[in-house]
Amino acid sequence: MGRTAVAAAGCGLVMVATASCAMPPAPPMSPGAQPAAASAPSHSPSHSASHAPKPPSPSVSAPASPSLSPTPAPASEPPTRSGPAEPVGDGKVTAADLPLLTAVRRASAAPVPDDDAVIVINRGPEGAGELAWMPDDRNYCLAVIREARAETGCKPLPTSWARIGIRLVTKGGTTGARTVFFAVVDGGHGPYGYQGATAPGPGMGPVHDATAAFAPGRTLSLLTYERPTGAGTPGDHYICSADNAICFPALDAYVG
Repeated sequence: MGRTAVAAAGCGLVMVATASCAMPPAPPMSPGAQPAAASAPSHSPSHSASHAPKPPSPSVSAPASPSLSPTPAPASEPPTRSGPAEPVGDGKVTAADLPLLTAVRRASAAPVPDDDAVIVINRGPEGAGELAWMPDDRNYCLAVIREARAETGCKPLPTSWARIGIRLVTKGGTTGARTVFFAVVDGGHGPYGYQGATAPGPGMGPVHDATAAFAPGRTLSLLTYERPTGAGTPGDHYICSADNAICFPALDAYVG
């Protein structure tokens, strides 16, 4: 009888749901006591299950994982691969842009896409301007044309943002005594212009911008502006979008 009591107690300590745990044979009992003994197994599992610790449910522990790995900031978000980019609005090639395209195709070592994938950022006087194209939203080509001569450079965009919303600010090329800056900004928000405590320094050219659109609805703003090479200007000049959602120092080259 003592062995039976120990076996029954040990069984009560484990999960009753396991099929291997069975009650030992009960000793002969009177007919009146049999219903009570038969009802014991049905009562014991209910009582044990209500007090036994339950293993953690995956649906309960899953929400805790985002707090351990916070959502990355825009500076580390990888851009989506899509393309090529299409120009929007005034950025589309017109018949008046054919001389610029001819100069680029004649001098560019990189293949130049069809006209519908070329983005016109600036239509300057006397055969000057800036064109761009993007095979996807990770890579760009910029062509700077001056006096019907083109200089083209193709590079990947940086993998992280230098500032929130700013993909790239770089020196796009030097033409004689002037340096052309090129910026890529996430989203639209155009047009862009100078802001600061004082007027832009002498020789600072206007800000030109165009929009590159990608199939999933992603857009990038492409900006060019120039200044005299080596000229010192006050450091409080910013380029900002029309809605002031995006601002960045005009003369900071974040990459290259």
